[in-house]
Amino acid sequence: MVTPRKFWFVLIGSVLAMAVIACSCGSIIPTPTAAPPSSNSGSSGEAIPGLAGKWLDPDTTGTYHVIVWQNNEYVVTQTTNPDRGGNEVVSSDWSNGVLTWTYCVPDGACVTTQTVSVSGDNLYTTWSNDQGYSGSTTMTRMP
Repeated sequence: MVTPRKFWFVLIGSVLAMAVIACSCGSIIPTPTAAPPSSNSGSSGEAIPGLAGKWLDPDTTGTYHVIVWQNNEYVVTQTTNPDRGGNEVVSSDWSNGVLTWTYCVPDGACVTTQTVSVSGDNLYTTWSNDQGYSGSTTMTRMP
């Protein structure tokens, strides 16, 4: 008689233990803490708060890009190198959460830059030019 009783105690105990584990798994599975940004987030209505600003490209001799939020989209309005002067911004496109712009250096290459993400004072980008080169750059916010 003792053996069947042990069997039932172990069986019931095991079932209860599995039920407790199953119920507590909900706290193990991560859940989002914030909703993804909407097209109207931020105090200025910016899609990606912090993207607008003046950004220095550290891989150049001082080239900076000015990004503004206007008419519900980001636009690159200026790309300048203090040593050479202004570069011609030939296109700027805000599409699917990515800003892409192309500028041409006088007597030099045309460069297309695409945003990857922004984090604080860092803007992560990829780039390619019409001479077959490409790479990635982390731009820094300028005052």
